[in-house]
Amino acid sequence: MACRLAHCMLALALAHAAAAAMPQEAVCADSLRAAAMAEEMAMNAPGTQAADFAMRLADGSEVSLRGFRGAPLLLVLFDPDCGHCAQALAELPAVLPRELPVLAVYADGDAALWPRAMAAVPDGWTAALDTEGVYAGGLYSPEFSPGLYLLDSAGCVVARGSSAADIRAALIDNRMY
Repeated sequence: MACRLAHCMLALALAHAAAAAMPQEAVCADSLRAAAMAEEMAMNAPGTQAADFAMRLADGSEVSLRGFRGAPLLLVLFDPDCGHCAQALAELPAVLPRELPVLAVYADGDAALWPRAMAAVPDGWTAALDTEGVYAGGLYSPEFSPGLYLLDSAGCVVARGSSAADIRAALIDNRMY
């Protein structure tokens, strides 16, 4: 996390230094872009509490992310039409410990596509439909697609990424399982 923070701070410092040589309109646009990027990076960043949201499970029951606390969890926010998401869903089972619960949430929440989204979820994982609009509501960043969030038993983000390799490295780095 310190590396990401240092990278963001360096990027902001470079943007501010370059701003002195730009017209005022460009400075405003660059400042807004930098602020938006910093906000995206801070959203559900490692060391923060994962934003809670409502979802519907395959059996029709309504739950929230908070209800999954008590054990480490891999939260997977995905879209069945996303090629990168399909790749991650195919690769993750081979790199995850069997004991690690996985919650795969179709994050766009389109009920018409829900059956197809459920079919993409590997066996043994919990499948859910986002009913709160995690992306549209600004709870999670769509920049991380798929959004892979490794949570500790208290619901804090230990690591995030968008590939099986990211999560495997986080499991090793954090000595989980």
